[in-house]
Amino acid sequence: MKNFRLLLASILLLVSALHAQQRVRLVVVISIDQFPYEYLPKYRSYFTEGGLSYFLNDGANFVNCLYFHASTLTAPGYAVIMSGTYGNVNGIVGNSWIDRSTNSHTYCVEDRSTKLLGTKGSVGRSPKNFVGATLGDQLKLHTNFQSKVISISNKDRAAILMVGKLADAAYWTMDSLFVTSSYYQEDLPDWVKSFNKSGRFRSYFGKQWDLLLPRSEYEKFGVDAGIGESDYYGHGKLFPHPVDGGNSKEITKAYSEALLASPYSAEILLDFSQEAIEQERLGQRGVTDLLCVALSSPDFVGHAFGPDSWEVMDLTVRMDRLLRKFFSFIDSVIGLENCIIVLTSDHGIAPIPELLTQSNPNMEAGRIPIDQVLAPALDSLDRKYGLLASAKEWIQAVEGGNIYFDPKALAAKGIDRETAAKVVKEAIVKLPFVAGAFTAAELTGNQVRGELADASRYSFYASRSGSVYVVLKPYYFYGDPQNPTGTTHGSPYSYDAHVPLLLAGPGIRPGTYFDRVSPADIAPTIAALLGVEMSPLTQGRILKEALR
Repeated sequence: MKNFRLLLASILLLVSALHAQQRVRLVVVISIDQFPYEYLPKYRSYFTEGGLSYFLNDGANFVNCLYFHASTLTAPGYAVIMSGTYGNVNGIVGNSWIDRSTNSHTYCVEDRSTKLLGTKGSVGRSPKNFVGATLGDQLKLHTNFQSKVISISNKDRAAILMVGKLADAAYWTMDSLFVTSSYYQEDLPDWVKSFNKSGRFRSYFGKQWDLLLPRSEYEKFGVDAGIGESDYYGHGKLFPHPVDGGNSKEITKAYSEALLASPYSAEILLDFSQEAIEQERLGQRGVTDLLCVALSSPDFVGHAFGPDSWEVMDLTVRMDRLLRKFFSFIDSVIGLENCIIVLTSDHGIAPIPELLTQSNPNMEAGRIPIDQVLAPALDSLDRKYGLLASAKEWIQAVEGGNIYFDPKALAAKGIDRETAAKVVKEAIVKLPFVAGAFTAAELTGNQVRGELADASRYSFYASRSGSVYVVLKPYYFYGDPQNPTGTTHGSPYSYDAHVPLLLAGPGIRPGTYFDRVSPADIAPTIAALLGVEMSPLTQGRILKEALR
């Protein structure tokens, strides 16, 4: 009887997938950069029908979705979402790393064999550093390259890593233009050139970003210009914020940065996404297409103002309205009943530590200069092996939590990386703000266990990771205590790792789900609904509890 029930369940799942395949014309995967799950319940009363409430009322809401990796940075997050794999498999261990084969600093999507289209003077971009396959790659193979796979973002790494190696196009913004790489195309399509010439980016110059809701609603959540907020983009700390980059007379590069840190950047990006659907006829060609959209403005705003700011609240509420408009457009052109739509994020954000310590001076939180971590490590190496010409010559780079030794220094002292790593780890773990440190050998050989070690292992790729991986305690991050503004992300803790996972569309069972899941489960779940084979490297699972 048990075997019969399992067989019946498998048949029903297959029938559900086949039914979804017949109806799905377009898959839209939306990632809101730096969008912790807590924003959903915190601001839900301000969401409108058809915006984020489309998922919360009519979709599947996984309330306990967390990244398993320690490196909750932009590139590793986007590499997970559409591949179902973490950095220990796909090789994207950070936004940048030291490539051991060339001993050179490498940006995650740089490719000097390509060039940028739509702008000049920059190194090309491509997914060549990504290892494996994405859902988009597998969809292209499944439909004999009839499906179109397109990605759009403000960030190159977000656009490129979401769609992988076989995509038709990845577009991102650069100095108020949409650009791409010669990896995908020989030239920008005419419709993209027309959008760039339309003056959309310049049209917001001098516009003010003011509150959408009455001030009394924001006052429920704190004060404007709270502790630790920044004026990095020339916005000022108080509403309304002028969007001019600090120069009201002429457009400069600073204006482009100010625009990114405003809701108008998301408005432009979603309008460009609508244009892509229309011009490329996505979901209107008798085959399933895939569109990925990564909205980056919340990341710029969150870094500058912090997660408890009026700016983040206002942007979240505005994002709801922009998504409502976007979904309405999709419904009018394709029909939402013919689309699978997913919403998630690449990472969350840490609270501003000074806000925590103001509330309770005994709270353990703070900004830690990187030298405070390195100094005892360098001192230990000097005492054990003797001085170099400069103590800092021991270290080639620090990227995220990775410490890379300079091979020349090790060679000069006749020691290998793991020997030096053990000395450094022993010094670093004694620091009061360090939660753990792991050597490359420990992470490679599964020599250490526990949540921190496991999370660090998901972020470890031997030829790209450091010799020591350091995890600070909760509510600590690297920064300058003399300049206590803004905040960041990159830890394995829930405020950085807990993100939305929302799905809606054919084959999706609406409801609220409480089991722990991961953004790595998105790609295999959509693949199952479409009947597409996923990469054998996939680490995620099918969210069968949310399938009809």
